[in-house]
Amino acid sequence: MDEKKTFEENFGRLEQIIRELEQGDVSLEDSLTLFEEGVQLVRRCSKQLDAAEARIAKLVINEEGEPCTLPLNVEADDEGV
Repeated sequence: MDEKKTFEENFGRLEQIIRELEQGDVSLEDSLTLFEEGVQLVRRCSKQLDAAEARIAKLVINEEGEPCTLPLNVEADDEGV
């Protein structure tokens, strides 16, 4: 799978996998392969949502009372800084 795909692309593929599995006309081996891909997509989507949430959490009010954003420093956030 391509690590650079957008959330929307990953989520769309996940929806496609779900539809294929729900139809029930996929072999057991293919079902397991699709399930594994789906689990990877869920994890990737979750990470993408976490990253978006972290960016939103950086929203602050500047001296003029206007909303602004601070650059996200993932390394510092991971260290609890």
